[in-house]
This record gives sequence, structure tokens and C-alpha cells, in this order.
Amino acid sequence: MSMAVASLRLLARGGRRRARFPAPLSVPGGRAAFLSGAAEEVAQADAPPPPPPGRKVLESFREEFEIGGRVISFETGKMARFANGSVVISMDDTHVLSTVAAAKSSEPVRDFLPLTVDYQEKQYAQGVIPTTYMRREGAPKERELLCGRIIDRPIRPLFPPGFYHEVQIMVNVISSDGKQDPDVMAANASSAALMLSDIPWNGPIGVIRVGRIDGNFVLNPTVDELGLSDLNLVYACSRDKTLMIDVQAREITERDLQAGMKLAHAEAVKCIDPQLRLAKRAGKKKKEYKISLISDKSYEKIRTLSEGPIEEVFTDSTYGKFERGEALENITQSVKAKLEEECDEDSLKFLHKAVDTVRKQVIRKRIIEKGLRVDGRQLDEVRPLYCESSTYPILHGSALFSRGDTQVLCTVTLGAPGDAQRLDSIVGPPTKRFMLHYSFPPFSINEVAKRGGLNRREVGHDYRN
Repeated sequence: MSMAVASLRLLARGGRRRARFPAPLSVPGGRAAFLSGAAEEVAQADAPPPPPPGRKVLESFREEFEIGGRVISFETGKMARFANGSVVISMDDTHVLSTVAAAKSSEPVRDFLPLTVDYQEKQYAQGVIPTTYMRREGAPKERELLCGRIIDRPIRPLFPPGFYHEVQIMVNVISSDGKQDPDVMAANASSAALMLSDIPWNGPIGVIRVGRIDGNFVLNPTVDELGLSDLNLVYACSRDKTLMIDVQAREITERDLQAGMKLAHAEAVKCIDPQLRLAKRAGKKKKEYKISLISDKSYEKIRTLSEGPIEEVFTDSTYGKFERGEALENITQSVKAKLEEECDEDSLKFLHKAVDTVRKQVIRKRIIEKGLRVDGRQLDEVRPLYCESSTYPILHGSALFSRGDTQVLCTVTLGAPGDAQRLDSIVGPPTKRFMLHYSFPPFSINEVAKRGGLNRREVGHDYRN
């Protein structure tokens, strides 16, 4: 019995010894051969390391470039693969993910682009637990809304006319080192995500921030450097056109601002070529989305019927704002009745949009050719101004300002240092001493838009906020 056990142990040790040697390799002639120890080490060094068990290997694509001495990279293919387009942009230890998605169909009655841009900064990006009672972050902060607008403004005009499919751009700050403001990175990542997607878009764009310290311009300054800078310029452009300028400055000259913009354009276009290269390597083929455009024949018919009456209304300075709005609605209904008599369904679908286009052209022509505004004022004339202070003496401060028919009531409230607002932003100061709140009454905005013949986007882009 003991000899049988000893034999089994010997076989087991021999099996373990054999397991240390590599498996035989098939070679020409059918013979088996073994690699020597040195040759085996060389082969293992050249071969890529195997992925850990249970990990799915994803193919990713990366493009790097340099601006202001800092390396910036675009990467796609690793995250958010189900989105129409997704990109992670990195600078130092700050990483921002931007994803783009579009609806496959659009509502037939829609006449605008429903573009939604959500920018989110969560406290986990800097390794902090939120200070709220539930340890969760709630509604978007003011900074997040403003950063969303910085992304929206240069991107929105580049969608093709008549593209009314719903588009959502979701931007998340994955990690932040607290040195870089992620807003400019988010705008560039959103541009790259749109380029990679199958959504029609006439990009790409480049976005950059320029500061100035001791008279010297600084590209993509850090948060600490911005505290010393007398200029905070966010500049967005295509290769040959300026798309957005967002600037804060401490009384610098116009010449210095022009120099900063010129430098910003030359540096911002460096973000464009990496996006084109990345789109060529990993981009999707653009889909044929439904484009809602009125035909030239239908537009000319509506213009012929409405242009004359609209010129009479919008070139007569005796009309007030409400009277012009009512007259424009009467003209629209008159044109609608004639189209219904002809059973022109195609023209009826775009009637309101076409009449509004004719109205804009009439006003523009009058301004350019005659230098006159709608109410008869010259280009260098302002509406009557009126202002008063201490309108309500019990308040710390109050004032009423009027310009023509537009009025603004401003109130001021003073507080102790302890009343300062605490900010949970991943960059910037921890508190805010000056708080500006503004609101547009829904009734007044809607009524002005309706009676004045304007749409709400013309009255105020931020009317919902």
C-alpha cells in the first residue's frame, strides 16, 4: 500500500515538473520543439499582455495635440458605445465625457431644433461627498446651466436648416484635478462627439480660453492663474469664422481684446484637425435624416401674397407693437384662406414659418437700405429713457428703469458675511457674495411675443430660466 502511495506522489511531482515547461510548438515537418528559456522570455516580451479574466477588450481610438504647452487628447470607443457619438477629452488629470444622441424621427408640426445640452459636475469628480443632507446632488447648479450655454451657443447654428430631430448632448465631468475649468474641454468634446456621430452637423469647432497676466496672454489658464488675470475670454470658432465670444475683463482696451481674440482663433483651430482625424478613423456614416424645408415654389407663392401687406405694416411708424402683431396675424389668416381655396397643403404646413421669414426680410431691407428701424428711429437713436431710485424706500435699494415700453424693476438686499452662498463647484471660489437673480414673467413674455409678432426665442433666449 505504501509503495502505491509513493508511486502516485512521484507521478504527481513529475506532472508538476512537466507543467513548468512550455507546450510543444508545431513546426514544419511535423516535429515538436521547445523554446529555450531565453527565447521564451523574448517572445513573451514582444507579445501584448493578455487581458485579465472576465474583462472585455474594447477597441478605442485616440488623438493627441498640444495647446499652450499642455497635451490634450480625444478618446472614443471605450465608453458610451450605444450613443450616436461619445468622446472623452483629457487634460492633465481632468477628464470629461460627452455623449450625443438623436431621435430617429421628428414631429411633423415642429419648426425648431429641440437641442438639449446638459452639463453636470458631480462632487465625486474631486473625491468629495456632497454636503447635502441626503448626500446626493439635486437640481442643476447655476454654473452648470451657464456651462451648458457655452456648449450650446457655438454648436446650435451649425445644424443644417430644417433639421428638427430631437438632439441631446450630455456632458459629465468624470474626474477633476481642480486646476482646469472643464467647461472649455466640454465644448470641444461635444464637437468631437457630433463629428463621430451619424447626426448631420457642419462642424467641427474649436474652443479655447485666453487669460492675461502682467500683460502676457496665457492659453487655457488654470483656475489659480485666472484669479491673477485681467481677462477671461472664451472663444469658439470654425476654421474661418467666429461663432461665440464670452468675455470678462477688468477694463482692458479694445486693442488688447482684439489681440486676444486674434491669438485665440489661431490656437482654437488646433482643436479641429484632431477631430477630423478621429472622425476619419472611428466616425459613423452620416444618416439621411428627414429635413423639413419649404419648397422654393411654395415660399415664392407665400411671399407674393404677404410681402406687400407686411411692408405697409412694418414701414408705418404709426403702428404700435400690439397693432403690428394683430395686423401680422390678419395677414397670415388672409394668406391661409387663399391657400385653402387652392388646396395647397404643402404651403399650408409652412405658412407661419414662411410669413415670419418674409417679415424678417422686410425689416432687414428697411434697416440696410434706409437706415430706419421699425418704429421710424435712426440707427443711432435710442428709445425714450426714464429711471428713478428708491421706488420702495423700505427696501435696502430699489430702482425702476424704462426704455420705451420695456421696464425693469431692480431691488437690492444687503446681508452679513454669513449670508454668502456656499458653492459646491469642483472649480472656483467656495462662496459667492454677490447674487444676481432675474426672471421674466411668463405672461408678459408670451403676450409680447404674441401681440408683437415675435417668437419667444427672439424676445429672450433664456425666458424659461
